[in-house]
Amino acid sequence: MKDNKFARQLTLDLDKFRNTLDRSEVAEQAHISESQLSNIRAGRRNAPRDVKKSLVQKLWSLPLAFSASRSEFGIPSIMNNPSLQQDLYADEASQKKEEHERQSSENQADYIIAMNPSQRTTEQTDFLLKHFSDSFEEIGSELKYTYAKMIFAGLSDEEIKELVDEYNQKFGG
Repeated sequence: MKDNKFARQLTLDLDKFRNTLDRSEVAEQAHISESQLSNIRAGRRNAPRDVKKSLVQKLWSLPLAFSASRSEFGIPSIMNNPSLQQDLYADEASQKKEEHERQSSENQADYIIAMNPSQRTTEQTDFLLKHFSDSFEEIGSELKYTYAKMIFAGLSDEEIKELVDEYNQKFGG
C-alpha cells in the first residue's frame, strides 16, 4: 500500500523550503537518490522507516513526523491542509462548533461506559467505538491547532523543536 499522506506532507514541506533547501541535499541526507526522493514525493514509492526518519530530521517538520508515525505505528496524523492553515480563525470557529457536539457525545459515552457491558445494546457499543475513534481524531486536531498557533505566533522551527523535545523528555514521548 502506498503512503499517499506521507507523500503529500513531504511535498508540502519540500515546497515550503524550495528556495532555501536543495533537494539533492535532502536526498543525500536520507541516503537515497534524487529520483527516489521524487518517487516518494509523488507517492509512487514507499519510504522505509530509516528514510522517513532522515527526511523528518532534515526538514524538521512536526506534521511530517506525525505522518511518518501514522504509517509506521498507526497513530493519528496531522497532515497540513494548506487552505486551512492560512485561515487559523476559520478553523478555530469550526472547532468551537464541534466542541459542543463533542461534549454531548462525551456525556453519552460516560453514561454508556458506566453501564454493565452485558446490558449495552448493539447501538450503544457501536456508539462507543465511534466515540473513541472521534477522540483520536480530536487529539490530532488539537496537535495541528497548537502547531499552527506556534507558527502564527512566530516561533522558529528550533523553538518548536525544543518544546517538543522538552515534552518528550518529561512524558516519555
